Amino acid sequence: MMFLFYVNLATILCFFTSISNGNIQQTVLRGVQTSLLSMYIPSKPFTCLDGSLTIPFEFVNDDYCDCQDGSDEPGTSACPNGQFFCENKGYFGTLIPSHFVGDGVCDCCDGSDEYETIIVCNNTCFELAQKFQASRDAQRALHAAGVEKKKQILASTTTNKFGRQFSQKHLDELEQDLKILEKELKEKEELKRQVEILENAAKEKHKKLCEEKRTMQDVSLRNNQMHEMFADLDTNGDSLISIDELQKHTELDTNQQNEFTIEEVRSILGSDSVNLNEFNTTIFDQISNSYRQLPEPTRPTPEPTPLPEPSIDSMTTQSPSLETFIDEEDLTTHTRSSYKYEDEDDYEEDHHRESKTLATSIEHEKHIHDSVAPEYDDETKKLMEIAEEARNRYHEIGEKFLSIKHQIEDLKKQSTVDAGPHDEYSPIIDQCFDYEEREYTYRICMFKTAKQISKGGGSEVIIGYWDSWCGPKDNKYLKMKYSNGATCWNGPPRSLIVTLQCGIEQKLTDVREPSRCEYTIIFETPLACDENIATTSLHSDHVEF
Repeated sequence: MMFLFYVNLATILCFFTSISNGNIQQTVLRGVQTSLLSMYIPSKPFTCLDGSLTIPFEFVNDDYCDCQDGSDEPGTSACPNGQFFCENKGYFGTLIPSHFVGDGVCDCCDGSDEYETIIVCNNTCFELAQKFQASRDAQRALHAAGVEKKKQILASTTTNKFGRQFSQKHLDELEQDLKILEKELKEKEELKRQVEILENAAKEKHKKLCEEKRTMQDVSLRNNQMHEMFADLDTNGDSLISIDELQKHTELDTNQQNEFTIEEVRSILGSDSVNLNEFNTTIFDQISNSYRQLPEPTRPTPEPTPLPEPSIDSMTTQSPSLETFIDEEDLTTHTRSSYKYEDEDDYEEDHHRESKTLATSIEHEKHIHDSVAPEYDDETKKLMEIAEEARNRYHEIGEKFLSIKHQIEDLKKQSTVDAGPHDEYSPIIDQCFDYEEREYTYRICMFKTAKQISKGGGSEVIIGYWDSWCGPKDNKYLKMKYSNGATCWNGPPRSLIVTLQCGIEQKLTDVREPSRCEYTIIFETPLACDENIATTSLHSDHVEF
């Protein structure tokens, strides 16, 4: 009996530490959070923290798991779901899984998790506390500088009439201006309508006169061309176009591979010959596009007339003119045939060009006046000037009207945006920021859209539209959510989470895609800097851990 008593006593002593302080003795249980020590009273049975079981207190930290929540073994590794509390004096107390206790690895900076092993753990809590303090001071300095920049941004936004911080008076003034402009716009529109009626009537009258003139010109031109062609075809001058005369024009043969037969010519003429009137009504339009003038026949070079031997008398008498013996036209013909056309191909090519002269001239004269802009009379020009002035005035008032209308819409829209608990994010409403990557440019227009723009020249892809704030419960304004973007191929719609961080400059950093078509990015801005963090520890030399 006494043996069992000493065994139990030794077991309890293994898991408790007695600290003497004068006549007062305090018992500390290993692995228990300071806030839960009141639940562990050695003189009373222990009730599992989940309330599922009550056990004798000596079962606590006996290296056997009795409670389902593992709360009876805070200082051992017996329970797989238990937690060991590292006190870490001089630093932050932390909880580690109880199976880390006694595993030969120093998890607590004070080494308390290896109290049963031979492992010697150095106490690193002081060094960690120093690093934490340095990081905290850097954060405080960053937030302090950011808060000052934030105040400047908010101050400049407040004085900007296009910003979110607008007065109701300003909105009323804009709406009043809009009503005045709307009335004026209707007046200008009516004036524009009336002068345009007069302008269009004058233009229509001018157009009709031009068309009549053009029609007369076309008729006259066609008549001249028809007479010219008839005269060219009527080679014998009998005022008739015969089969023989038309048959010479082989360019009219639709089948160029065969001979231009009499039957084919007769099918064009409709008879053996046609007069001017018949040619005008049935033949001219049929052949005018294909007709070519025949080349003029060349004249034979005349034999030179031998000159008599000069006598003494003739030498003293003035010689007759050269024109007496050589006709000027013959000289021209002789020169052309003797020197210019030594090569037969050149000769034929030149005559081929000559044969096109009539048709080319016809087509040119037929259409040249179509490209000439009509010249308006003075009265029409004056009406056009008045109408143009009315249109300019109408468009000028219209632009002012739309500008004020858009201002009012933007101001009303901005008033509904949740821009933070104190409207601190109002200055960046609709502002766009870019982040350059190797292949893409990411562009976020705050409270509007997020896009992915290919640098290879592809189209823009909508990553998401502004949805809501999605930060943690204690501060939802730390994260922005953009959703319902373009759908991925065989995947979900794209979305983006923007994490806001304090920074001196406003910029996007560190874009990632942790899951398919789900993007994350960091936005640094002075507007996210916290004045509470900026003023923390300003009047203390240490941090209470």
